[in-house]
Amino acid sequence: MRLAILVVLGMIGACLAGLPDARAHAIILESAPRHEESLPSPKRLVLRFNSRLEQPLCSVQLVGPRRKTIALLRQEADAPADTLAYLLPPLDPGAYQARWKVIAADGHVTEGIVLFTVIAPEPTGKR
Repeated sequence: MRLAILVVLGMIGACLAGLPDARAHAIILESAPRHEESLPSPKRLVLRFNSRLEQPLCSVQLVGPRRKTIALLRQEADAPADTLAYLLPPLDPGAYQARWKVIAADGHVTEGIVLFTVIAPEPTGKR
């Protein structure tokens, strides 16, 4: 009986050891702007992940109103290893998608989208 239990436990352990590690994929933890946030034109886009990134191999495209695409090419050099940060040009009001594709330090590729909406600034002097 003990032998049968040990064999079953060994088989379960072997199966679990063969599963891919979910931590190997870069998962977005937070962003600025936040997902589905409405705000005036942001000055920066920041994406922070749960693991170190191969930053030179990562990419972000910003797709705005009328499907206008802005390639974000110059990452902020002082961003931490788990973060992508970009200065943004002034953005027109409308819906935006930050489409990101990252490569974690272990080589796994992950991609996703952060949605946000730029709202028109309130006129100055309005109370």
